[in-house]
Amino acid sequence: MNKQILKIAGTQVATQAVRRRIDMALGFALLRDRRIPLTKKLLAFVLGIGGMFLIQVLEIPLEILTVVFGSPLGIEDGIEALVWPVMLTSAMLPYLAPRELVDQLRAERAQRL
Repeated sequence: MNKQILKIAGTQVATQAVRRRIDMALGFALLRDRRIPLTKKLLAFVLGIGGMFLIQVLEIPLEILTVVFGSPLGIEDGIEALVWPVMLTSAMLPYLAPRELVDQLRAERAQRL
């Protein structure tokens, strides 16, 4: 019983730590923002596509991940070749974009909420 509680608590702490470091919604907002240079967006896309190919080369079953995480979003099997690069791009773009613009966009999003 105690092991189960520790496992759940550890999972919650890990999830919060990852969410603090990877802000997918901010990445999507940066991807749509015109103030971010196109070169940074293209670099993020190249890294996202490279990450997807690396995952496929390592034979990690993307189909299972797509079913688990994509089903609530209505993503079907086989579309991971389009979805994963965009997701990886959104995860990396806050680190590739100019810091001032990222902070400015975070402040704008905080005011809307």
